Amino acid sequence: MLIAQLTDLHIKKDGKIAYQKVDTLQCFKDAIEHINALNVDLVVLTGDLGDFGKEEEYVIIRQELKKLNAPIRIIPGNHDHKVKLREGLSDLVDYEHPLECNFALETEHHHLIGLDSSVVGKPFGSIAKDSLNWLREKLLDTSKPTLLFMHHPPIKVGVEHMDVQNLHNSEDLWDVIAPFNQVKAVVTGHLHRPVCGIWKHLPVWVGPSHSHSVALDFDKEGIPSFQLEPKAIRLFKLDEQGIVGHISYIGQHEGPFPFFDGSALLD
Repeated sequence: MLIAQLTDLHIKKDGKIAYQKVDTLQCFKDAIEHINALNVDLVVLTGDLGDFGKEEEYVIIRQELKKLNAPIRIIPGNHDHKVKLREGLSDLVDYEHPLECNFALETEHHHLIGLDSSVVGKPFGSIAKDSLNWLREKLLDTSKPTLLFMHHPPIKVGVEHMDVQNLHNSEDLWDVIAPFNQVKAVVTGHLHRPVCGIWKHLPVWVGPSHSHSVALDFDKEGIPSFQLEPKAIRLFKLDEQGIVGHISYIGQHEGPFPFFDGSALLD
């Protein structure tokens, strides 16, 4: 199974340029074209679909999402309005909980779980008690290796203005996960950077940006800013052997070029 992670779209009303610099709508369209060319089996969107959580943003988002050739699953981020997201994308999403936007999907070899970490009106993340109880029940349902998706990372990465708005109740989440050994990795968005880390003993993969990247600035007094770095998405290859993550760069790049001429390595 091949899964594409798409995160932090930041689509604005009327397709307006974001931060007076970034055409997030065109970046979204380019990412969809790239994903369709990869023939993925599933697309998971890990939050911040909209920029201000306006109804008009989800109208545009829905229009573009319907161009994807693969099924989708969505969890919200801090820039989303979860009620307007549910209403605006009602024909594309189906959540079990009446308030929290969580999902669970069992595949041939794995169990995929999406957790809503958004807090209305706040930039940081926190998983509601109802969602934690729901997660516990889902982990009791199957022993298949599980991949957990959410918007906010449970770790700090050294970029101060993002670290202060990570997942604030990560210990509560860990208390639920700890008794189960089937959770194999956590996948998040929010940082606009391709980050890998270890939380407790679990790998954490943060999705790269297909539009604008948060500047890699380890100065605690640094001004929050962004850069226009190479655009990319993260892919996950799931099979009976386990889970492998890849970065796939969007756009035209030179190659591919052969290593061999006939049976010999090119000199």
